[in-house]
Amino acid sequence: MFWIGFTKGPLREARHGEEGLVGLLMLGSHEERFVTHTWTWSQERYVSEWRRALTQALAGKASALITDMRTPAQSSHLIWWPMWRIGNELVFQNQLFFFAKHKLKSTHIDVEHLYDLVGNHKPVNHDGVQVSEWRVAAEDVKSFLDSTSDQLVTTNSQPRVPN
Repeated sequence: MFWIGFTKGPLREARHGEEGLVGLLMLGSHEERFVTHTWTWSQERYVSEWRRALTQALAGKASALITDMRTPAQSSHLIWWPMWRIGNELVFQNQLFFFAKHKLKSTHIDVEHLYDLVGNHKPVNHDGVQVSEWRVAAEDVKSFLDSTSDQLVTTNSQPRVPN
């Protein structure tokens, strides 16, 4: 199973004036809730970028689901899920993308350039330790894209999660 979207749950402000949404990513039986700030991208922009990233990954190109877009002027990092197609599966890893490591300093981020920085799939880190990753059948992701409209992640389309 694969699903990504926003939940009906409200965002609890961690800081005064914080704006954002609560999201949910389902990778097989794994569920990950996340906070999506809307300072840089709107809900519609996240949806559009997720669709584009998933389509790109299904085509065999490295890509990523950006779940919290920030710029170097707003934060030291953004949060993303790089993904690679390996055979009949998409492999996902959850990572913090640090701007300084890639010498990014502007207030504008080119998403295509970010995708270029995903690189090749590496199942181990620089110390040789296996990183956490999740595998989902490519057909499940394709079915998700085919069964949703351009507004692919409305709160009304949130799946029922089995107990």
